[in-house]
Amino acid sequence: MTAPSSSTLPAVACAPWCVDGSGHTDAVFPEDQVCRGETVEVELTRQPLVEAGEDEWVRDVVRFYLLRHAGALMTTIEMYRGDLGETVSLAVGEAEALGDALLRAVQQARAGAATLPPA
Repeated sequence: MTAPSSSTLPAVACAPWCVDGSGHTDAVFPEDQVCRGETVEVELTRQPLVEAGEDEWVRDVVRFYLLRHAGALMTTIEMYRGDLGETVSLAVGEAEALGDALLRAVQQARAGAATLPPA
């Protein structure tokens, strides 16, 4: 693949949640003009610490962000664990179903904890 002939690409219409917001004119190739939302991190408190540097240990995290390629009609939610974790790409409806299922599980766990006798 060769680079575009002009030094800048024409701007694309960014999604309202895109952290770039300027149309990705600094991308080298048109297929690199991708809208990406802000990354959200959820700390995994029950997992072992992971090494972040020499003598530096941190909690592992699950990260997710919105993603839409230029010209695409569908937004996805990209989710991964750690810095180099395998990405799971979810359609919006799939992410909603997962969120609903997690919320129900949390509600069931909390309801069950409320019925346990004191320790």
